[in-house]
Amino acid sequence: MSGGDGPGEARTRLIVALVDFLCEQDFVTDRDQCGQFIAFAAEHIGVEIVYRRQNPRADMLSFLRELLKHEKGLEALVSAVRAIAGHECAARLTRIVEAVLSAEEFTPEAVREAHRLLGEVWRVDGTRLHTILNHELGADVPYGRTPVQLFDHLCAVNTQADGLPPALVLVEATASLAQPVLREELCNWSDAWAREAGPDAVRALEERRRAMEARPSADPYVSRCLVVMVEPADDSSADVYVRHWVNAAPGYWEPVAGDIERTSLDALAGAVERAISQGASRWADVSENENDPPVQIEFVLPLQFLNHDMAGIELGTRSHVRMPIALRYHVHLRSLERMRARDTVELGRWRARWAQLKKVGVAETHRWHGQQGDRLERWHAGLAGNPRLTAVILDVPVLPGHGMDALSIAIEQGVGLAAWDRRPDSPDLSGQVLTLLLAHPPAQLPSKVSQIRQEAEELGRDSLSVGKYMAFFWDDPYRLVDCEELTA
Repeated sequence: MSGGDGPGEARTRLIVALVDFLCEQDFVTDRDQCGQFIAFAAEHIGVEIVYRRQNPRADMLSFLRELLKHEKGLEALVSAVRAIAGHECAARLTRIVEAVLSAEEFTPEAVREAHRLLGEVWRVDGTRLHTILNHELGADVPYGRTPVQLFDHLCAVNTQADGLPPALVLVEATASLAQPVLREELCNWSDAWAREAGPDAVRALEERRRAMEARPSADPYVSRCLVVMVEPADDSSADVYVRHWVNAAPGYWEPVAGDIERTSLDALAGAVERAISQGASRWADVSENENDPPVQIEFVLPLQFLNHDMAGIELGTRSHVRMPIALRYHVHLRSLERMRARDTVELGRWRARWAQLKKVGVAETHRWHGQQGDRLERWHAGLAGNPRLTAVILDVPVLPGHGMDALSIAIEQGVGLAAWDRRPDSPDLSGQVLTLLLAHPPAQLPSKVSQIRQEAEELGRDSLSVGKYMAFFWDDPYRLVDCEELTA
């Protein structure tokens, strides 16, 4: 296999496929291992390649563009993967390279037959089809297209790691939603391609079908959602990175990553509004049912940002009438540190408490008063020793010297539900309101929070408007995003 540098779509498709594959590997996301991997590949061809340490995708793109300039670049890549990840991983890489370089396509007859069959699909659930494809392909699949249009679109997308073309996966996904007679014909089309492609393709198709059949049913509590991550820049400036993900269809958690933007906290509203605009463009293409939960905006934040008034961010930065974001969407907070850590033990505690919350149907709260004499050791012991505690109420804001350490301990101990008043001198009424709030069933909490915020805005009396200052932490351990660390 030659990786000589030259123009054309084949080289571009190859690099894209290799970046996708490498970014799925643990040795690329671990910086120490990634440095060894790049050094080994460079040594193989007798050159020096700089490891830029930006983020995995940017690093792999830069590495591959340099490596594949050399005649033995692909050989060096496969050898490096075999050395650091083993023969099976290297074999998967080889299959991907061969599939891309061979530019294998369906025959004209196969394409015509696929068009005919897909064109006969009647009233396919477009939302369900899209979520299946998004999960199976791990790619940003466009909304609002017919199965035939999606087939043509996916014919230009790189082959999957198991050797199956994405367009064939579309046929399989459509078959799972089609009427019995048409389902059989679609599956026969896939079988014919696999037999022609060889035994490995037959096995890959069988395994893919088993995996698709095992997919869970729709979760009524999963909504259309925009996840916004805000993270301080690591260059000593006051800037932040803003990144977002869009979960366009209700029922299934399949978030698609959007753009990364660098801005300041003062200009955060504009970045959030641009992310919402991108989310809205996706939601517009998804059919909405009467019983679907409202759109949610989740802010994934580091601990030092959790007391910021995210619910009060104003939309309408380009208009004369501005509106707090919480008056239009359900808004809640999440922990960036926990989301990013992916610690197995911590994830176990997190999911156990969340399961307990859903099983019991009401939160059992642990309360931090923040008064003199409250001890963090006792707070930690109380949470660690009682797995039935599923929520915390803080009588003080999440600020240094107030409630920040208490919330940090609660997050570390797996608590996914919390509420507090962001004001340093909050009235006693706040604690009463938050206690009553968390007494509602978990499924109702986002709506109840939204209701309290709406009422607070209508009242317009600061002393009674607890909802105006309320922070609501709702961190579902089954709704994760791939928030890899960003660097300047």
